[in-house]
Amino acid sequence: MTTVRTLFNTATTMSEGGRGQALRRIAILALVCVLPLALRDYQLSLVTTALIAALGALALTLVTGFVGLVTAGNSALLALGAYGAAIGAVQLELPFLVVLVGSVLVGAVVGLLAGLPALRVSGIYLAIATLALHFILIFVFNEYQTRAVGSAGFFLPTASIGGLLIDNAIKWYAVLVVVVLATWRLVENLKRSKFGRAWMLIRDTPLAAASQGISLPAYKLAAFVVSSAIISMSGTFLAYFQQAVYIENFTLELAIQYIAMVIIGGMGSSGGAIAGACFVVLLPPMLSRAIALLPSDAVVAGFLQQNLGDFQLIIYGTLVVVFLVWRPDGLAGLGQRVAALRLPSRKGAR
Repeated sequence: MTTVRTLFNTATTMSEGGRGQALRRIAILALVCVLPLALRDYQLSLVTTALIAALGALALTLVTGFVGLVTAGNSALLALGAYGAAIGAVQLELPFLVVLVGSVLVGAVVGLLAGLPALRVSGIYLAIATLALHFILIFVFNEYQTRAVGSAGFFLPTASIGGLLIDNAIKWYAVLVVVVLATWRLVENLKRSKFGRAWMLIRDTPLAAASQGISLPAYKLAAFVVSSAIISMSGTFLAYFQQAVYIENFTLELAIQYIAMVIIGGMGSSGGAIAGACFVVLLPPMLSRAIALLPSDAVVAGFLQQNLGDFQLIIYGTLVVVFLVWRPDGLAGLGQRVAALRLPSRKGAR
């Protein structure tokens, strides 16, 4: 009798877990469909920008979350995709999809070269090596922009797919939702594949991975190649979405923000990477809105408005430390804990 009751409770728990997961997916799908109807164009553009950032955060999750390698070259790889789009669309007059595929291929090649230092160094030394890559690429793109068009930057044409112009916020939102979901699925499949298992074994116990015949250099380079290709692709989307490319947009601060997205979202969590990207991108306008609600004659309001950028960095830094020390699983872990709160209460009710 006890065995039957145990099996019944287990089956019920699994059923509830499946229903809960299905309900969460339905809720997310409903939210995705409702947002274009509920938000203004400016607000929807902010969400679309967050989706583009989510692509980069998902890519960084492969290297930092799965393999445990710290890289600071994210902003430079975004610039690679953006300037690749500028060259392809403006100077070569190539179609959008051709430019997009080209940015993925070029990003993969640069990722292969950028991953070479990871074969010999790790930790802070690898971060410094990829930081050097950042300065090299930004210098090259700055020189190219100065010689080609000057400080005005590049202005891109409207993207189109099969004759359909992507010329408003709703269309861009729809395209980016599909791309982010496809990239999330790719990252999840890689996580569950032999590549993902090997990457996480390399991250946790490199000696054990090597003893099992796993080629550390090959798997590290594979992570860099896939990650760089996705980040370069997101840079191309960013360039076409903004229809402009300026070197001033690709700063070291941007690279740090991408690292913050992964840490705040939860190391090694693809869903957390998306949540972290949305949080980091949407925090500045939310702060600006909150400050605007303060009395205009308040001393605090004036101080915050004048130092909003520094205030944002303080928040990012504080959250990164908090999540690293107390909540390494980030927003993804918090979401899982909240979702699991209902299950113990139901067990107790029985």
